Amino acid sequence: SVLPLQVVDVLLVCVVFPPHVLDMEPHFPALSEIKSAFPKADLSAKKEKYASVITSLVTEFNQRFQDFSVIEKQIKLFSTPFLVDAEEVEESLQLELIEMQCDDSLKSQHQLLSLPDFYQSLDHAKFPLMRRHAKRMMSLFGSTYICEQTFSLLNQNKSRLRSRMTDSHLCEVLRVSTTKLSPDIPSTPKNIPYKLLH
Repeated sequence: SVLPLQVVDVLLVCVVFPPHVLDMEPHFPALSEIKSAFPKADLSAKKEKYASVITSLVTEFNQRFQDFSVIEKQIKLFSTPFLVDAEEVEESLQLELIEMQCDDSLKSQHQLLSLPDFYQSLDHAKFPLMRRHAKRMMSLFGSTYICEQTFSLLNQNKSRLRSRMTDSHLCEVLRVSTTKLSPDIPSTPKNIPYKLLH
């Protein structure tokens, strides 16, 4: 039988929050309403059904985003350079960061412009390392569409039917399938010299 959407929401809350938090019903008014509307519903049995699905989703999210925890400080430096403590930044960037933070006109520019425009407006000679750092960070987040497309291609190519595919093969397949090159086949034979066969 299909559960009402509200019951599924309540089950999600039951799975995500630990039991001692769930006992605090004032924090979850919808949970009280569902319990009173469906008194005979066995939420514990349904909870186990959805628990494994939610646990696998949480695990997948953690795996996909664990790389961001490694570069969290660099992301903060890129997105909020005026709020970062200069002592927590790598030494090569400290002087440029301090000089940037002391410049009130740059602070106002940062508030008015988008991040790419702000970093593009920085003086090449004064802030070469900060500009390079910004380019590196922007290249990480070039497009979510490209990222999603690559994950999709990865899943298509690394299926159970292609068990012989190694990581290097997969890397080559991804490179070819995500590249925007298109061969000019009609003009290619014109550029190749003919050889006479004897």
